[in-house]
Amino acid sequence: MFKSRTGVDMVHVPYRGQGPALDDLIGGRIAAMFPIVPDVLAAIRADQVRALALASNSASEILPDVARMPQLGYPDLVASAWIALYAPAATPVEIFEQLRFQLDWLLASSAFGERMKQVGIEVKRMRPNEFAVFTQQERSRWATLIESLKLQIE
Repeated sequence: MFKSRTGVDMVHVPYRGQGPALDDLIGGRIAAMFPIVPDVLAAIRADQVRALALASNSASEILPDVARMPQLGYPDLVASAWIALYAPAATPVEIFEQLRFQLDWLLASSAFGERMKQVGIEVKRMRPNEFAVFTQQERSRWATLIESLKLQIE
């Protein structure tokens, strides 16, 4: 996505995880990487690496001084990692509602929110209908990029 949006010529180097890539970034063996915040937050706080930009539409509570790609002139260079709780479609309504109640309680907990911020995760709640729209938009956006770049799984 970065290459296609910015025109910067760079080589993708596949790693076996963020840890080895971060080690090489800290060691100066690679010039840049595109990690998720939790994977590099400790290194940022220790001044081992510098966050240059976030691929986000919204300001970060965790890294408020880091520019966002849309602010830098790349409005569609946005990508986020997200976590969702799923249940089988046949889950009884009562169980689904209990799970949703418990999840809402957890997400509303200030202790949980603070712990997530400490490790670099910003919690954003979505209702099932909002999440359905969000996932459809994500599928469409990534499918368009994959098709335009003629990417294929090897």
